Amino acid sequence: MYNVLLVEDDPMARQLLEIYVNKSEKYHLSGSAESALFAEAFCSTHPVDIVLMDVCTAMNVNGIDAARDIKKHMPQIRVVIITSQPECSFIERAREAGVDSFWYKSASAEEILDIMGRTLEGENIYPDSTPQL
Repeated sequence: MYNVLLVEDDPMARQLLEIYVNKSEKYHLSGSAESALFAEAFCSTHPVDIVLMDVCTAMNVNGIDAARDIKKHMPQIRVVIITSQPECSFIERAREAGVDSFWYKSASAEEILDIMGRTLEGENIYPDSTPQL
């Protein structure tokens, strides 16, 4: 079973993602936070295999910046950035930060869990384009 840290400031989105993780037989929710400010510290003190993190989190902390720090100090931890914002610069910034995968929150539970699984297997998954509004 893989340990997951979820970082999402929107309460409804966080609860939905928690349900996805908790219903899966493959994942265990190690922790859930509103701000990426706590992500690296959590990863260094708890078992975490994969982080599912929003770009914009509470306390104005950028998830991509937090992912860069996690990957620098704990490269074995996989990081998937998720967002609802169709900002194309996020994709390039995530790649430059060493983020393993990047996807959009509009995905179904099956898609999110599939991306997490493929990322844990070593695949890097990025969208071909930003979603159309």
